[in-house]
Amino acid sequence: MRALVVANGDPPSAGLARDLASQAGLVVAADGGVDKALALGLVVDAVVGDLDSASDAARAIVAPDRFHHAGSPDSTDLEKSIDYAIQAGATVVDVIGAGGGRADHALANLSVLTLFRGRVELAIHDDLFEIRLVEDELIVDGPVGTVVSLVAIGPCAGVTTSGLRWNLDDRDLPFSPLGVHNEVATPPARVSVKSGDLLLFRGRWVERHK
Repeated sequence: MRALVVANGDPPSAGLARDLASQAGLVVAADGGVDKALALGLVVDAVVGDLDSASDAARAIVAPDRFHHAGSPDSTDLEKSIDYAIQAGATVVDVIGAGGGRADHALANLSVLTLFRGRVELAIHDDLFEIRLVEDELIVDGPVGTVVSLVAIGPCAGVTTSGLRWNLDDRDLPFSPLGVHNEVATPPARVSVKSGDLLLFRGRWVERHK
């Protein structure tokens, strides 16, 4: 089953949100994300978290039995919501509303890609990028010029790419701008890593360098 989790950050366009929701068998809002979901016209199946951010207006719309309190301080509402989706049977989880606002929250939200490694196929979406963790290898199947950025969250060893304009061969990457703004040259492109947490940002636009 595929699930959509709506976090309480900057929402994407309604078109992207509705497209992802149409593919999902479950829509979960991370606490105040319920207000973002309702504003996008989504039907929310569950609201999960410590429930200190959901508005009274949202509570008047969403049935009380769809609110699930999870108050542990050791995890964020986004983590709790992804875990809820997994427990409900999701094998693929798409996340929207995870960026914008406070930089610390946005960076922390990206960390869920590493925290759920091996448990679920997880992606974070906004209107510019689809963001995934490279687990061994990822294939980027997009038209020539599709923007691809690789960001190492801590040291990554043995990064190898093919099909990109500027390829890497068994390269070690630190947490740095190295790897930002590449592009697909020969689709499908491939990115692999031997160890470490490597995030792949797949752009939703084409930008060919001259």
